[in-house]
Amino acid sequence: MEKEILTMEEAAELFSVSVKTFIKLLKEEKVPARKIGREWRFSRQALINWLSVGDSQQYSASEGEAKDFFNDVASKWEELRQDYYDESIKNKLIDLDIINNNMLVVDLGAGDGYISREVSKIAQKVIAVDISGEMLKELQKKASDEGIKNIETVESDGLDVPVPEACGDVVCASMYLHHIADPEMAIKEMKRILKPGGKVFLADYNEHSDKELVEKMHDIWQGFSEDDLKMWFKASGFKKVRIEKLAGRTRKSGKSIPGAGIFILTAEK
Repeated sequence: MEKEILTMEEAAELFSVSVKTFIKLLKEEKVPARKIGREWRFSRQALINWLSVGDSQQYSASEGEAKDFFNDVASKWEELRQDYYDESIKNKLIDLDIINNNMLVVDLGAGDGYISREVSKIAQKVIAVDISGEMLKELQKKASDEGIKNIETVESDGLDVPVPEACGDVVCASMYLHHIADPEMAIKEMKRILKPGGKVFLADYNEHSDKELVEKMHDIWQGFSEDDLKMWFKASGFKKVRIEKLAGRTRKSGKSIPGAGIFILTAEK
């Protein structure tokens, strides 16, 4: 028999979101809840009824659907993603020369290891974080095939990564942020993870009008504007925020993507 009264963690699980995302929802929306002392308690049925009619659906659907999608496509992701971005992102990361063999790199939205496997050749250790367990299995398989032994995998949405504060030298987030309902929360988590002076390497889409892309890839954001990115990173306390645009994207079919291509953002804690 299912429990009727839920804890914060159980309520977040019901919504298929992280506890951090659920806390944000609790602050912003009229979630049916009551507080007993310092602890929140939630009625399962009240939450289900509220979820079925409220704007909250965007929170639960966004994370849950993305996780299901990436679990489904994990085995063919390397081929699929080539229709949207090529090797230029990881080539740019290597060219920046911000990683050395004494460093711990945390790779958010690691997928099958597009960034992690490349960075592992330089860094002392890589922690690869992804919401999809199947993607991480693909990463582990590819890493094993390539003889890579310095990648640790962590299943997480990247908003509350189970690593100590100020442990990382570099945080990478390649094609990750547009899948996150609350980018500012993700950026704050990047800062928490980084050591003082640590650096962020972020690659993502510029603002675009390609709704087909958003629907097919279960994206939440249609890219980002420079102004929003700079505002979010500076508000989170980052310095030296720089944005560089890469070439526009063209699919393997030859079809151009509406709107400009991909940007690279670097910043320092």
